Amino acid sequence: MTDTLHVPTSGDTPKVTPLPAQDIAFREQMRKYILDHSEPWHREHLGHLGRLWEQWNIEHFDAAMVIATILLSNPTNPRRLGQCGPISGFGCRSEIIIRPSLLTGTHPMVHVGDEYERGRSLLVADVLLHEMIHQWQQEVTGDTDKNYKGHGPTFSAKANEIGARLGLPLVGRTYKKRDCADKGLESPSYWPYFVRPDGYYLGAVVPTSGDTPEEDRPALCKSAAVSLTRHFSVEEIRTITDMAIQAKEEASAP
Repeated sequence: MTDTLHVPTSGDTPKVTPLPAQDIAFREQMRKYILDHSEPWHREHLGHLGRLWEQWNIEHFDAAMVIATILLSNPTNPRRLGQCGPISGFGCRSEIIIRPSLLTGTHPMVHVGDEYERGRSLLVADVLLHEMIHQWQQEVTGDTDKNYKGHGPTFSAKANEIGARLGLPLVGRTYKKRDCADKGLESPSYWPYFVRPDGYYLGAVVPTSGDTPEEDRPALCKSAAVSLTRHFSVEEIRTITDMAIQAKEEASAP
């Protein structure tokens, strides 16, 4: 009997390498450290984010993931509110980073003050949910939408699946103009922030010019400029400006 020669194909190689046992143990140890030994402010907020992660992993991802290392730190790109990198700064797989200034109120996108704390927390929770989809892409499906800067068909399909449960409008198939703006849909790049209903963040998010009647914009812009220069550094103001530019560029991309 002659053996049939098997010619390897790309389908023979799994898209995702299983997480090493050491990575899983490290993540669990990190979670335990945060809950037991971290500073009070970090314990409060990282503890809350960890509980949300565990809840949403079950509700939206079929409990398919192991909790990532979640850090309150500045992403590598100043335009980003958060990021999920494939390799953490510790060398293990997957690291979710969220800007702490979104929680403290020192980011230009949000209002400072205790009265806005709940709204800022809701925004940060949305950043976490967004980054969890990227983690799911990296560790479960292997489809990272590399050709779409991470926001292509796989990301969008998952966002719309979750959004349907949350009662949110659909976003476009990709961030490209032909897939979102041309079809009257929001880009997936800032999901779910772009599709949350008015008032969801309890007034914590600084309105953009598109949220304000045109006749009121000059006075608002002058007031906002004075307020920004009093409370924020040039780098922080540049961050929110860059975000607006990126969103506009993505909306106009063919």
